[in-house]
Amino acid sequence: MLHDLPSDPPDDAPRELKDVWPLVCSWAESDDVGRGRLVDSARDEELRALVDAVNPLYPAINAYLDETGDAERAVPYGDLAQAAMEAQLELDRRTAKI
Repeated sequence: MLHDLPSDPPDDAPRELKDVWPLVCSWAESDDVGRGRLVDSARDEELRALVDAVNPLYPAINAYLDETGDAERAVPYGDLAQAAMEAQLELDRRTAKI
């Protein structure tokens, strides 16, 4: 859950992932329902910013999760990736309604 995250990224996280720790603290909700609420209530601009920031990091996130064996300290990055994927789906849904 977001409120349980430390204020600083894991020491062993790659620099490119440390740089997006503020996004982790804002979006990396582990609970599917909670994450869905975050995504559903966000403005289009917020969702686009999330997607644009996280999409290029998928390989680094996957590598970090693999390197750590999905350690608890790394999992919030996976939650961030999930939020970005769901944000893209929500943007696509909103665009299809127009």
